[in-house]
Amino acid sequence: MKIILRSMLFLAVLILFNISTAGAATFSERFKKGESDFGGQLGWGWTIDIPPGRNRTDLGFLYFFPNWQHNLTGMIGKSWYRGALFYHMEAGLAFSDRDDKFLLGWSPLMVQYKFLSPKRRWAPNVMLGTGFSMTNWKDVADRELGSEFQFLLHAGTGLEFFQKEGAYSINYRFFHVSNAGIQFPNIGLNAHMFTLGKRF
Repeated sequence: MKIILRSMLFLAVLILFNISTAGAATFSERFKKGESDFGGQLGWGWTIDIPPGRNRTDLGFLYFFPNWQHNLTGMIGKSWYRGALFYHMEAGLAFSDRDDKFLLGWSPLMVQYKFLSPKRRWAPNVMLGTGFSMTNWKDVADRELGSEFQFLLHAGTGLEFFQKEGAYSINYRFFHVSNAGIQFPNIGLNAHMFTLGKRF
């Protein structure tokens, strides 16, 4: 785990040293309403004991989710909250570190707000969303997951660093997996996730 986190920190530092200025002249054009782009996030997650209990499953996983974004609003706001609201959709895979178990997910109901300024070549962001998945994680997390079909909840934040074209990002996400009571048990899994992202 420490090796993975150190590797991600090293990559994040490399990203920061290789960023090019986005350019104020292209700012309004770049973030205008209706613009779309593709990207992806790659990272590592691990389960946490929320809610706390005995014999909770300890699961780590490699996470790769390509995504698509569409600018819904263009630039809005005039103060610290100035930015743009994006529709965000993603699909991909998570592979656990136990018995090669996998999660195949699709999250079509997500939004991301980016706090943008023409004076900066970086932007903080927040993200919320939901989706669903098929997974065999229940084979190793039988106390938490009672079915192969699961719903996904995402809540995250990050920093995006803009290049002349595209961008890099460093992200944290709280990740929840459960089946909403369709089948029991349904305690669910909760996880911290840290990812590096790239937009094209």
